[in-house]
Amino acid sequence: MGKIKICLDAGHYGSSYNHSPVVGSYYESAMAWDLHLKLKAELEARGFEVVTTRASRDTDLAVYSRGAASRGCDLFLSLHSNACGTESVDYPVVYRAYDNLNGIDTLALKTAERIGELMGTRQAGRTAIRKNSSGGEYYGVLRGARAVGTPLYMLVEHSFHTNTAAAQWLSVEANLDLLAAAEADLLAEHFGIRPVPEGKTQIMGQARATVRQMALFCRSKNAAPQLPGCSLEQLCQMFLEEGAAEGVRGDVAFAQSLHETGYFRYGGIVQPSQNNYAGIGALNGNGKGQAATFPDPRTGVRAQIQHLKAYASREPLAGACVDPRFSLVSRGCAPCVEWLGAADNPDGRGWAVPGKDYGRKITAMLDRILAWQVPESPADGPDGTGKPDAGEGPDWQAEGLKVLADAGVVVNPGYWEAKFGEEMTVGEVMGMLGRLLKEAG
Repeated sequence: MGKIKICLDAGHYGSSYNHSPVVGSYYESAMAWDLHLKLKAELEARGFEVVTTRASRDTDLAVYSRGAASRGCDLFLSLHSNACGTESVDYPVVYRAYDNLNGIDTLALKTAERIGELMGTRQAGRTAIRKNSSGGEYYGVLRGARAVGTPLYMLVEHSFHTNTAAAQWLSVEANLDLLAAAEADLLAEHFGIRPVPEGKTQIMGQARATVRQMALFCRSKNAAPQLPGCSLEQLCQMFLEEGAAEGVRGDVAFAQSLHETGYFRYGGIVQPSQNNYAGIGALNGNGKGQAATFPDPRTGVRAQIQHLKAYASREPLAGACVDPRFSLVSRGCAPCVEWLGAADNPDGRGWAVPGKDYGRKITAMLDRILAWQVPESPADGPDGTGKPDAGEGPDWQAEGLKVLADAGVVVNPGYWEAKFGEEMTVGEVMGMLGRLLKEAG
């Protein structure tokens, strides 16, 4: 499922069409143009895809063509203010499909009533229909939208510009800001889109942590992660790569994996050999190993990234789905980490159930990863050949480590690999030499 797509139409073209007879500075076309741009920005900020019927306010298009421009959209919205011969009339009205196609009247009525509340109109907002002589839609923009199969369409009259108070209210830019935000909120509620509240941690986006920060923080808690299929650094790199491919923060996913596996100590339902770093399919009451198993570490990381994307976004996957529980998620119900626990989610859904403080624990882990100070290595060593960074080194060092590990001299090769480039203590040297002599004897 992709983004919800909305087509916005600024009613009438130009900057001086439909002059108010009671407020000399007001023109319907100017108000509608400004409002549709503000609404576009508000909708995009909430995760909608938005197209408009015209590129500039001076582009004159036939009304039917404007409606037909909504082909492939989920909603067509044409913005106006109304007019009549009676100055006291001020109710907002939303014209919707004459046959209440797809139950549009509910959204239309909420929109009209909310506009009336904001504007303080004396008469309550309402919905209406209008048919032509052949029984179809009277308004050309609505006929065009219906003809191309747009499932929902509305023409919104923001009160009457023949009413002095209404025209004055619509002339204030700050009031148009209020309208745009309110209408965007109504549409987000209707389509089930939850924007990320201020101060929360978005799941979608670019990772901020580095491989070294992630690996060093993990080893500070567990010097020997149980990762039979790859090194810790390789796993960290996979999280960043797979996250970037789907637009998910790979560092968020890694922090979640640390929480789920106990810094890769495991000990619960999921076993290290399953390459399942987030407990996918590990349900309450399951026995050891009764959870999703993936053929290799990368596939396990990819499944976790995809599962997070299912919660955080309605956008389609970039790659083939490997997450066995992807289709079970209510798409987009948890756009921020803090809502991954059902108990903390306004919608009552989440990765963890009941999951009280589940997301907070992950963000706390992420904060500690990001705060981790990676030691800087000098550009050149004493001999001028350069000194490798911790966890990095030439092939001959890695080969030597493998020989020592195979011989039993080194019991935690991951720990020693992370120390490539660091100084060894006398005690570490004595311990390793003693073990070597013991094995040789």
